[in-house]
Amino acid sequence: VMGKLLFHKKEISNWISGTKINISEVQDKPNVLLGSHDPLLELAVKHSKSGIAMSFDGSIQGIDRFKLNQGIASGLHIYDHNFKSWNVPLIKNQLNMKQVVLMEWAKRQRGLIFKQINNNNKKSFKDFKGKILVRRQLGSGADNYLQYLLKNEDLTYDDFYNSDIAYSENDAVSLILSDHADVSFGLESEAKKFHLEFIPIVTERFDLVVYRQSWFEKSFQALLNFCRTKEFLKLASSFQGYNIDNLGKIHFNSE
Repeated sequence: VMGKLLFHKKEISNWISGTKINISEVQDKPNVLLGSHDPLLELAVKHSKSGIAMSFDGSIQGIDRFKLNQGIASGLHIYDHNFKSWNVPLIKNQLNMKQVVLMEWAKRQRGLIFKQINNNNKKSFKDFKGKILVRRQLGSGADNYLQYLLKNEDLTYDDFYNSDIAYSENDAVSLILSDHADVSFGLESEAKKFHLEFIPIVTERFDLVVYRQSWFEKSFQALLNFCRTKEFLKLASSFQGYNIDNLGKIHFNSE
């Protein structure tokens, strides 16, 4: 046998005492925030000087990477229509055996975004049939809910011309502003920021799933501490359609 194996002192103590422990869960994880994109969260990470890197690639892919220990936390907004619940059913199904907590970040208004039209009477996706629809990546929370909405209106993506894939809320709005798309299923905050029309459809809950060990690390604590400051409250107040009253509330704590 070449080389040597190194273990944390706590792991050895737990092994001697017979305590069950998953070695992979105490390994150092990259200081990266995965999952779905949230504009307020992105700014908070930057302003907090936490040193957390960001790799936003959608709710489902974020969870897949989170399970592989590729980050300390992951953002998601996935609605389970059977349980009529945001995020918890998915986390229970995918991560119940992991040492994680599910923390609320914000509630957000999501709906139709489009440019102002003379004699506007647009109210639903049916009114944009045959127009260019912003597509989000498969596995994103926006795509997950949009497919549900289209199905309820007897529509599919084939009823629209499809834009390039938008990988963030900012990218989706940019396609509308540049006339590369006619309508997007996006956030009120981004629509108002660029003076676009907005019709609300759903209030979604955006959560962060965090490894319990990572919760107490310096970087994540820096982010949480920043969220208690007046600077953050001022920042959040500029995001229309956001409700952060329950920021930090734990919706699930794994066994």
